[in-house]
Amino acid sequence: MLNDDVRKHILEIEMEKTGELIPVINVGVHECLNREYTVAIIKTATFRPPPTPTVQLVDNKGNILGEEIVSVEQKKKHEADENATFVAPDFVLTVDPNDIQKTLTTDYLEKNKAKQAFILPPVQFIEVEELEDTCDVVSSSPDPLADLYIKEYFNFEDDAKLASILVGFNVKKD
Repeated sequence: MLNDDVRKHILEIEMEKTGELIPVINVGVHECLNREYTVAIIKTATFRPPPTPTVQLVDNKGNILGEEIVSVEQKKKHEADENATFVAPDFVLTVDPNDIQKTLTTDYLEKNKAKQAFILPPVQFIEVEELEDTCDVVSSSPDPLADLYIKEYFNFEDDAKLASILVGFNVKKD
């Protein structure tokens, strides 16, 4: 279980990413830390994949411009979509890359106040959802600096084969 000091430090690390050209906003970590309980899990690559994308590129209106590929079914769906462009084996743009590039030019941003961000949304964590008295369950992977902090806090070595996941949840009230 994460204490208040650890929660505050993780939140401070996550907030530093919002000033970049395309900011990274870890909504999932914020949601986890806003739950009554937050636990950290240290995992290896053998841990199950997430049920939904953990990274999305969105515009300032909330439109999804691209997303991480987390399943074979999702990959097949995007491979069949002529408007989809794979920019990496596990990330697809769902709109024309030229349109995205155009909105990033300084002139366009100044005239239209358009912005894009990488969003790390909250993700289901079924294993905790299935517990009888839990509710409002969310999970998220913290940013690399917060991940390092969590591993060090719990006396794990800085090993690229290990990664942390935060799981936040509330307890049902009678």
